[in-house]
Amino acid sequence: MNKQLIVLMFLIGAVFTVKGQDEKIKFTEYDLSNGLHVILYPNDATPNVMVSLMYHVGAKNEDPARTGFAHLFEHLMFEGSENIGRGDYFGIVQAAGGSLNANTTQDRTYYFENMPSNELELALWMESERMYHAKIDTVGVNTQKGVVIEERKQSYDNQPYGTFMEELGKRAYTVHPYRWQTIGDPEHIKASSFDDIYNFYKTYYVPNNAVLVIAGDFEEKQTKEWIADYFGSIPKGTLPFYRPEIVEPVPTVEVRDTVYDNIQLPAVFMAYHAPAAGTKESYAMDVLSQILTGGKSSWLKTNVDDKGLTAQSLLFYNATEDPGLVYVAGIANMGKELPEVEAAITAEIAKLTAGLVPEEDFQMALAAKEYQTASEYKTLSGVSNALASNYTYLKDAGRINKELSFYNEITREDLLNVARKYFQPNSRVVLYYLPK
Repeated sequence: MNKQLIVLMFLIGAVFTVKGQDEKIKFTEYDLSNGLHVILYPNDATPNVMVSLMYHVGAKNEDPARTGFAHLFEHLMFEGSENIGRGDYFGIVQAAGGSLNANTTQDRTYYFENMPSNELELALWMESERMYHAKIDTVGVNTQKGVVIEERKQSYDNQPYGTFMEELGKRAYTVHPYRWQTIGDPEHIKASSFDDIYNFYKTYYVPNNAVLVIAGDFEEKQTKEWIADYFGSIPKGTLPFYRPEIVEPVPTVEVRDTVYDNIQLPAVFMAYHAPAAGTKESYAMDVLSQILTGGKSSWLKTNVDDKGLTAQSLLFYNATEDPGLVYVAGIANMGKELPEVEAAITAEIAKLTAGLVPEEDFQMALAAKEYQTASEYKTLSGVSNALASNYTYLKDAGRINKELSFYNEITREDLLNVARKYFQPNSRVVLYYLPK
């Protein structure tokens, strides 16, 4: 299939998806007197409702000597509350026909339940319980400390290449708290006192540091009454939030190092500095990432993987609240040397800085990003996450209806400028992962 046909198919898919929405995503938002921001997105396409709560706290809000607290609380908040038995949180939701989960990043912590519509009140009560009455005691703290330390062993230390983001981060940053990962340092977790942990809860897990999003099939008047009943009486937090305003100096020297790991195939990992979420540069970087690694016709796939140099290569950019990183990886094929793999990947990245990308590659990448965005906004989970994130980071939930236009405003000249600014060899970290 030629590139022109692929471009046409992407464009048709994007157009049909956008037009299939008919109208902009309609939502209402307001604040409770205690500072909790509420967003309501009614959609009766399915008899379900998603209740999500995003707290503006992540790994970057931690004390450098006590890392891992935000992720620890992702676990602790499921311990129960004064009115929910220890370990009963999952069972109650599942018995009601719902599902639930949570995740933590360097910038925020996100909890959500997907429930049958008639169980909305239950979900609201349970979220209010852990905001105000979470079971933070020595039993739960000691239990979850052990769980988190074991999770680190399984998902990072004992996972092939599992530490690459951590190893890159601590070399790419010298002062900014993005230099550590959300999993934290197990020694910090072990050394933390109960008071350390409890104070973190009282500081950040408060209504004036959160946004509550209700999306799906619900009656708005009744929902507002329940929100007032369950959340309105929770006191506003009074302890100061630590919002780091640290600006990482622009690196001018490439950093190289070697990491020995329990692996069979050597690999090269690289990190380039990248723009913050919500900026025009971030949308350009997203399109550049699509060109390099977004599918079977991407540059790394066709010019590195398909030529047998790598078992797998990838590049990914996950926009963060502060300027972040673009991660690049290449796992060498049997018989291939890492310098050869690095040179091939670097050559593809360098093409982005040499001149304007070909029009057909630009259009195909742009159409793919538009299609992905439109598809995401056809789901309750996608809309909920976007509304919460846009408000948390940018105090503008309405950006959800401008997302496609932000991509459409990007030009090939924008791509060239962003590539030349960020994809510089003298500002990157290069790590060779070798078998122990």
